Amino acid sequence: MDTPQPFTVSRNTIFKTLILTPSTAWILWLVVAVGSALIVVGCIADIRWLILGLIVCLTMAPTIAFFIFVSYMFDSEMVANFLHHTIERRPGNYLLHIYRQADEDEPIEAGKTWIESGSLTLFDYNIIRKETNGKYEVIYLKDSPLRILYVPRY
Repeated sequence: MDTPQPFTVSRNTIFKTLILTPSTAWILWLVVAVGSALIVVGCIADIRWLILGLIVCLTMAPTIAFFIFVSYMFDSEMVANFLHHTIERRPGNYLLHIYRQADEDEPIEAGKTWIESGSLTLFDYNIIRKETNGKYEVIYLKDSPLRILYVPRY
């Protein structure tokens, strides 16, 4: 049986998940709502409110979105999604194998370009909820080494 090819989750997919999850992005949506309200007030009452609303929506909201992404990207509970890995589903848990690219100096088996550098077991009782997000099943975990796990849907 062939070993599945290691994969990484794109930063775009992780960004969409973080922005659409209310527990991580509530401040962003609050700023966008306030900015939109200022734009509406500016259209009705005074152009200065319109300008202030545009400043909030076009400068503060992207800055907050960037901060949310970077703060989670460097979080140790998300790092496995950025590394090359495979996921093996077992009864009662998920086994995550993390790989690294083989160096030219290392002896490896013929045809192998990846070397396993670690593994991680994630148990079903730590799962808070599951969602379907495009080509991934997104699993939210608590009291676990990972906060979010992306499992490809085949």
